[in-house]
Amino acid sequence: MKNMIVIAIALLTLLLTAACSASPNPEPSAGSASAGLPASLPKPDAAEQEALLASLAAIDPRLPSDTAVDKARRLCGRLLGQSPEDQLIAAAKAEFTGGDVPAVSDEDAQRVLSAIGANGFCR
Repeated sequence: MKNMIVIAIALLTLLLTAACSASPNPEPSAGSASAGLPASLPKPDAAEQEALLASLAAIDPRLPSDTAVDKARRLCGRLLGQSPEDQLIAAAKAEFTGGDVPAVSDEDAQRVLSAIGANGFCR
């Protein structure tokens, strides 16, 4: 379990380092296009979306697939915006807690963030 956390932190560090060389995308704002998401947030293509949903289902099959892509896009904006790790974990927990998922653990939140970062669309 500790190895997974170390790997996830290393992946996030790598993603954040790569994001430093690009201009960060703005945080999502209310009233924006596409279900409240800014158009500038990265959006997965069909293959990336399918892989993302499969990755999230592997973490917890109860995670909502109908809203997962928008939730992942918002979290991607935070990843690219270089939010601190504790804020990223809190945001992932907030995004995916609810409905059939009574609570997302810190470990699952970290796994969600790693899945988003590894997917390829979040760049």
